[in-house]
Amino acid sequence: MQSRSVTISSVVVSPAVVSPADIPPRAMPVVAFANRQPVNRVLPVVLLAFFFAPLDSSRAGQNQTLPAHSPTHSNQKTGNSDTLYFGLLPYLSTTALIKTWRPFANLIEKTLHKKVIIKTAPNFRTFIQRTAEGRYDLLMTAPHFASLAIKTHGYQIIAGHSNDLVGDIVVAKNARFQSINDLRGEVFVTPDPLAAVSILAELTLKQYGLTPNKDIRIKATASHNTALVDVAEGRAAAAVAVGGLYRRLNASNKFGQLRKLATTDKIPHIMYIANPTFSKNDLRKLQKALINPTPGTPGAKAITLLKNQFNGGNISIVTPQKLNQLAPILSLLETKINQE
Repeated sequence: MQSRSVTISSVVVSPAVVSPADIPPRAMPVVAFANRQPVNRVLPVVLLAFFFAPLDSSRAGQNQTLPAHSPTHSNQKTGNSDTLYFGLLPYLSTTALIKTWRPFANLIEKTLHKKVIIKTAPNFRTFIQRTAEGRYDLLMTAPHFASLAIKTHGYQIIAGHSNDLVGDIVVAKNARFQSINDLRGEVFVTPDPLAAVSILAELTLKQYGLTPNKDIRIKATASHNTALVDVAEGRAAAAVAVGGLYRRLNASNKFGQLRKLATTDKIPHIMYIANPTFSKNDLRKLQKALINPTPGTPGAKAITLLKNQFNGGNISIVTPQKLNQLAPILSLLETKINQE
């Protein structure tokens, strides 16, 4: 069996914009928001807000020393049957991704007796592109990205977290807005346009008769937290962020208070998928290890840690019904991808 080491490639080199909302407590760097607030204005650490907005992460990983054999110059699969490329949605800095997902990668190694190399991408769009190109053997990815890969490229579903994912649409506590309809003509802030909650918010606005960038101006920001801070400091009328996150900003008492105006529809949480060429036998082994981990083992502890970090719930089978729930958001995702 290969040694249980994990390397990483595809280190991000763009300017860092790191959101505390998307970083686990054990990996929280001291940084400022994208609006260049002083470091002492940074929101206190909160739980992971899973796969909702990509984070450019070079600043968090600039000082990282990679093993000499790490293939940073290429994202092509190794072609080695004893090595697996594990693609991680780039929702954290490179350093935070390694720290958060190393135990999980170790579980894959122990289960399949193969070396695991962790890989990522600089942003959501590039991650989707590399998934389409088949550069990963296994992936941890956003639900709508998983649905796209399954539908378009024949990826195989392994499992997913059982809790629902939902977005909160929030406004300033003392704002005049009482309904989504009251936001007509205002500025509405979202995380990355391809993020799940951003698309869910767009669908919600349409349900209320508001056409994005016609009846209401959509402004994309670097993360959930920066979207919320824009509202708290009066730069926007409303924002969407992962459910419950605004309460943590309120608790910090460092920004204006926010209140929830509406909630988006719910969709399934993050999913694990496999390349179309991935062994069916290995897929079944991994599925069993994730859904029914042996109590007290390092693998079980790794899964418990993830459950606690982003409130995804237990890992379970993803039914066809769950995948069907993603149809509206998948349709809008495909439209956005084709627009650029």
